[in-house]
Amino acid sequence: MLKLGIIGGGNMGMAIISRTFKQYSIMVCEKDPARTALLKKNFRAVAVDLPKLAASSDVIILAVKPQDMESLLAELKNSLKPKTLIISIAAGLTTLFFEKHLGKKAPVIRAMPNMPAQIGEGVTALCKSSQATAKDLQTAVKVFNGIGETVIVEEKMMDSITAVSGSGPAYVFLFIECFLKAAEKSGLKPAIAKKLVESTLLGSTNLYLQSRELAGDLRVKVTSKGGTTQAALDIFLDNNFEKMFIDAVHAAQSRARQLAR
Repeated sequence: MLKLGIIGGGNMGMAIISRTFKQYSIMVCEKDPARTALLKKNFRAVAVDLPKLAASSDVIILAVKPQDMESLLAELKNSLKPKTLIISIAAGLTTLFFEKHLGKKAPVIRAMPNMPAQIGEGVTALCKSSQATAKDLQTAVKVFNGIGETVIVEEKMMDSITAVSGSGPAYVFLFIECFLKAAEKSGLKPAIAKKLVESTLLGSTNLYLQSRELAGDLRVKVTSKGGTTQAALDIFLDNNFEKMFIDAVHAAQSRARQLAR
């Protein structure tokens, strides 16, 4: 059985552990004792210190904040087994960054998962360093398929992916917030507003996925000329909703590039 070491048991680290602990032997290194106890109790994760995890793991997933990574790698480097596969989920940190701190021969996979991984419906983009093999990449695919779907990309696309799927759940949650507030301000009681908004979002998404029609074509089908839907859409169009959305994604992409190192 593949020995999977995970450093960091926060939201994403725990999501990975919760969806993979039945397939792999899981070791975890986490500073928070309460979090460690939770991971041990719920997912049979074996809590170990960093040297033990580094020396025993076949694959190590780095699930710590980018600002903590450099000091972690300095501590990790001397305990690693040769050819241990390193997978980082830290935004902005390139494969070259890890080669610089772990040595140029270190096989590294860079991953960008997203929040729906917590329920097994995430999407993770993966790219590999020059030293990682096709087999290493397939190992990463197998691990991250446990929390949803995966796509393999060139590293130059990771900033765009961070802006789209990495940050994307927040855009959706903001839309839901606004939709709920608008429904309540229209006079609906909160419970009814919640039911209507949630069912509309779920039903519309499933219709889009199952129909295979373009979103724009479906929108046209719902919109009668001069009707209520047209009145609402005119507000979105008059306020440049499309441009606002494009600008927002571009801002996230630009910030990801600024963080890259």
